[in-house]
Amino acid sequence: MAYISSLDRKRDYNNTIALAKKEAKAEGRVLGIVEGKHEQALETALSLKNMGIPVDKIAKATGLRIEEIERLK
Repeated sequence: MAYISSLDRKRDYNNTIALAKKEAKAEGRVLGIVEGKHEQALETALSLKNMGIPVDKIAKATGLRIEEIERLK
């Protein structure tokens, strides 16, 4: 009986670890997508800024804050 109980605990532990890893991977993918979109918005904003587009219009078009756009070089 104790052997089966220890097997159950080990299985539960392994399942908990596997689930945590799966959730961490999914969270990592989401964060990567968000960061990628932000990076793309920054690149677009820099291009628009270099074209002489007003910062307030760039902010509207990209969703970035004016302060972020003004720091771009």
